Amino acid sequence: MKNKILILALLGIANTEQKAEAQQPKVQNANSGKLQFGFRGTVNPHLPSGASWLSYGAQLSLKVARRFNSEWFADYYPSAGKGNVERNDIRIGAAALYYPLHEIYTGKVCTPYFSIGTSYTSSKITTRNLDSQLTNVSRWGIGLIAGMGMLLHISPKFDLGFVSQYLGQVGSQFKTGETTALNNSERIIVQQPDTRINYEGQMIFCMSVNYTLGDLW
Repeated sequence: MKNKILILALLGIANTEQKAEAQQPKVQNANSGKLQFGFRGTVNPHLPSGASWLSYGAQLSLKVARRFNSEWFADYYPSAGKGNVERNDIRIGAAALYYPLHEIYTGKVCTPYFSIGTSYTSSKITTRNLDSQLTNVSRWGIGLIAGMGMLLHISPKFDLGFVSQYLGQVGSQFKTGETTALNNSERIIVQQPDTRINYEGQMIFCMSVNYTLGDLW
């Protein structure tokens, strides 16, 4: 009789524990592959003349660990040059994000982070000569970006991102020459390729709107 009572008591305890576990909400896996897609706008006030200081682009973010996220982006700087010179820049890159205070997707309103990564920039300059012929010169540059930012969580699916970064970029520089009309009334700057290496340091300010697509794993 005592054995039956003991068995029934153990079965009752096990059943109670199972019900308690079923009632508890499932905790999100902190290491899940959370995927986000977003649109971004970048302000780069230190671009050379002839290029736009404002770009637009898109980015993908994929969470890889509890406090680490990865970001993949592409920006387009349309031409803003006046006269006979136009310049277009396309920048692609990737960065690693680290959250020092708390991990992302934990119900916090704001998540600060540090970022570091690399970028590649394709620059194309189009010059209209005196005889209205177009001359195109292009180059590639590689750079290292680092900075600080934060995410503002508007809803479980949407957040706003703000980041300030420094970009150090190395690439071949453009050689500039002048062409003068026969009547000396017009001078046109002509861009030519150059084999010398040029270093550019720029501050970048970016704002993004991001939407959570779901978990990849």
